[in-house]
Amino acid sequence: MVDNKFSIVVPIFENKENFISFYENVKKVLSQNTNIKFIFVDDGNDFDLKKIVNQNDDNIFIINNIKNLGYGASIKKGVEKSNTEIIGIIDSDNSYHLDHLVNLFKKFKEENIDLLVGKRKFKYNDNFFKVQFRKIINILSTWIFQYKIEDINSGFRIFYKSDFLKDKNIYSDKFSLSSTQTLCTISRDKIIKYIDTDYFKRFGSSKINILTDPLRFIYLIFKIFLIFSPMRFFGTIGISFILLSFLILIFSVFFLERILDITFLILFIAGINFIFFGLIGEIIRINNNK
Repeated sequence: MVDNKFSIVVPIFENKENFISFYENVKKVLSQNTNIKFIFVDDGNDFDLKKIVNQNDDNIFIINNIKNLGYGASIKKGVEKSNTEIIGIIDSDNSYHLDHLVNLFKKFKEENIDLLVGKRKFKYNDNFFKVQFRKIINILSTWIFQYKIEDINSGFRIFYKSDFLKDKNIYSDKFSLSSTQTLCTISRDKIIKYIDTDYFKRFGSSKINILTDPLRFIYLIFKIFLIFSPMRFFGTIGISFILLSFLILIFSVFFLERILDITFLILFIAGINFIFFGLIGEIIRINNNK
């Protein structure tokens, strides 16, 4: 039995049968743990959760979105409504074991970590392109943020409400909320721990678009990097331009018949401007964190 009070936020959209099966597991958990509160966020379903869920259970709270707002928006609403500091999130499609999340609350509280993420161990053969996409995104984000990222967008995680709310306005209202939280946690020099977590084939279709979402994830990575490290972002570009300008100047002096002074000046001034952009961004970032 879990000894402290925790909340589990569950965004729910589509597939009534999945939720009915998930709710059976919730009832089993609540029969053994009275200190866990479930917050179900009905994200514009075409079925009524209140006809399925026991309304007399004080450990279950339902939030109704008047229309489909998205995965991230639903989680943000659930976190805001929670009255506990430690919160877990999980999908209702039975792709994760609920018992595993419940058992990890104690581990999260005992260890000095800020975000616990379930590193997915796929129990089925996923689409080849999706597998490669996840690998590339993890490698790219690890390289940019200089922090080992093992599963950037796992939807199985435990965190502190206060940490979550600090960056709530940065988080996406859609499926990239998990990825955004991971990158924001790293950018704030917080500690992430990954736990191997079985991941089962979901019933129903995935919302990930293999054609467009890779570009969105890459945009997201650079966006968060720019928000939290503007000097590193613009400074790196600026120094690269300045070095390139000197290389072109030296090359033109020794190997060409004329000096490319205009090209040198354009690249050099552009480099200086990028560095100033970085300094301005850094000042804004520091002021916003006060």
